Amino acid sequence: MTYTEAYRHYIVALRADPKLRAPRVRAAGVDALHEWKNEMRAFDAAQIELGIATAQEVQMRNSAVRLTPGFKPRIISHAKYT
Repeated sequence: MTYTEAYRHYIVALRADPKLRAPRVRAAGVDALHEWKNEMRAFDAAQIELGIATAQEVQMRNSAVRLTPGFKPRIISHAKYT
């Protein structure tokens, strides 16, 4: 499924059920992973377009690092290589 097809699908599906879950991960190969990523991008874009989630909420949900209000980054210095 292309991004455009997935986007159209999720616009219709989320209008019918705003609590629709995100597509499940499929790890059957590289092609399946690429298709899943397209679906996830389309799902996120459809949620933002329909006002179900804000861009910030989507970013926080998809972020590998959870930034909380009390978050203080720990900076580690590494020696520079010349």
